Amino acid sequence: MEFVGVMQQGKLTLSVSQSTLRRRYLCELKDNTQISEEIKPIRKSKTHKQVRTIFGLAIQTILDDFEDRGIGTDELLGLSIPTGNPISKGMMKEYLYSVCPIYSEDGKRITLSHKDCTTKCAADFFTAIRNFMASQWGVYISEPDPNWDKPKESLK
Repeated sequence: MEFVGVMQQGKLTLSVSQSTLRRRYLCELKDNTQISEEIKPIRKSKTHKQVRTIFGLAIQTILDDFEDRGIGTDELLGLSIPTGNPISKGMMKEYLYSVCPIYSEDGKRITLSHKDCTTKCAADFFTAIRNFMASQWGVYISEPDPNWDKPKESLK
């Protein structure tokens, strides 16, 4: 069973319905039944805008740059014989997951589509992609929002 509440003045507060369900659940257990209770903060899931930024801005920027420089699958994969094949979006996505892996809070390797991929995971992944592509391939991926670090009030 999972119960969702909020912290208020250092105490976990459940809604009346959540509190009632929790109490009923515990009362139905037999004496000496071992149970565990996990308390963890709920993290915001990645946003659709973040996913669009990664797959629309980052990957497309990389593919456009590679195409302009004639970089194909052979160079990306370090093959000695030219393949003559361009790099697809799917291949680039898999490549980026390999060189810039994402991990959940409990250390499991995940992708952007995983339920445990938070806004922080997605943002860290985007930063890792930008850093890796700049340092290893000389590809500059622009910041999607140049005012990302400014308070909304100062932009008016």
